[in-house]
Amino acid sequence: MKYSLFLLIFCFIIQVKSQTNYKYENFGNRSILLNGNVTGSVDDLGATYYNPARLALIEDPVFAINAKIYEFIDIKIENYLFDKTDLSSSNFKGLPSMVSGTFKVKFLKNHQFAYALISRNRYEVDLSFNTDIVDNEFTNELPGIAKYFASTNLNYQLRENWFGLSWAKSITSNFSLGASLFASYYNYSAENKDQFTSINDLDQITNHSYKVSFDQKSYGAFLKIGAAWVFKSIEFGLNIDLPYLEVYSEGSFYNEEVLSGSNNEIDIFSLNNLDDINAKRIFPMGISLGAGIPFKKNNLHLNISWNSAVDNYDRLDIPTLESTIGEEVYRYKLQEKLSSIVNFGIGAEIYINPTISAYSSFSTDFSPFDIETSIIELANKSENRFNTGTDFYHYGLGVNFGYKRVNFILGTVYTYGKSDFLNSNDENIFPDVLINQIATIKQSRWRFLIGFEILFLNREIKVGKSTKIIKQKNTN
Repeated sequence: MKYSLFLLIFCFIIQVKSQTNYKYENFGNRSILLNGNVTGSVDDLGATYYNPARLALIEDPVFAINAKIYEFIDIKIENYLFDKTDLSSSNFKGLPSMVSGTFKVKFLKNHQFAYALISRNRYEVDLSFNTDIVDNEFTNELPGIAKYFASTNLNYQLRENWFGLSWAKSITSNFSLGASLFASYYNYSAENKDQFTSINDLDQITNHSYKVSFDQKSYGAFLKIGAAWVFKSIEFGLNIDLPYLEVYSEGSFYNEEVLSGSNNEIDIFSLNNLDDINAKRIFPMGISLGAGIPFKKNNLHLNISWNSAVDNYDRLDIPTLESTIGEEVYRYKLQEKLSSIVNFGIGAEIYINPTISAYSSFSTDFSPFDIETSIIELANKSENRFNTGTDFYHYGLGVNFGYKRVNFILGTVYTYGKSDFLNSNDENIFPDVLINQIATIKQSRWRFLIGFEILFLNREIKVGKSTKIIKQKNTN
């Protein structure tokens, strides 16, 4: 039961970046600029993520710090109030991403090993809004209301870190197998606080304060199995992501609500603080196929990926709640249902000279959500599924400089997506107001990358047919 009509829109921002879009994040210096279209052709330590079998094909891979990423996100909401007002918000910050390296095991010759620390997901929204006192006599937006003020605060956080090891071995001169095992820590939380106070023409005051929040933690493992083939005129790769194996999970839910002086003469006084409720996280199986096609000293990277569907399930099993005053029974649902999704992409690696190569790329990132419950639906006790996720499109440009024992990479990745939702009305506070308009959320994201690779002794970078690390020849 949501009473702050003017604040509903903010809560939809939680759906702007969907937490289960499969292609939203990429890892590995050159792999980032190629937007992850490297299942069959990855040549940096992003192989631990995209196709561990490729580790056996990269000559003497080195310790690498993933490109430092600076992110600028701009969010715009169109048609969010009666007067078609637009709302925008922007944020600039630095992000952690990945640190990786390789090592050998003496008694396992011809086997390649690597480790990786990956910031798999890191996203945060913290928005506040205050209307001050609005004189409704001049706007006449709400019949029967003389003056009002409203405020809201929305906070959303997603943190997911991976820690893993990878193995690869060449089976034949042009075929290799590999696997990566990652331990995962996942924390997903959101909070919405609203306040709406109004006075009508008879000097009667209506007040409503509301807060709803939840927190979900999950510990588990991801297993990737890869295969790679290398031929004279083309390279192929296959990567299978097995479904997430959840080892332990926990959740909590909090809700408080006070309502007095409403038009329907219903008062509410309620507080529920629930710890250790049942929680579940499901991440489906995925299969990626990729190819690298050399053309003179250039390379074309092609990729297609598929993720399976997930039936409707409760992320948090929230029990039925009752108000301290009144007979209303609340049944909150935090649910998720995923459709089968296919994404595709293309990237180009362009040779300029022996030390410089350029990159460009494009990839789709379609939302798998068939049902996605957000903080707004919890706050609104609504099952309006008009917005079930956002489709994104990613574009990358960059340049790689290889000089002696240092490899620099600079570039940018631009992401854009939009989605619509249906505005709604609260029948208790505003029984005479009917809102049935479509609002649009648009998000653009710029990521700027500055990365480097550190080479050990007797190694140098060579940029050419493919950007790989080779041993330096000894000289007298």
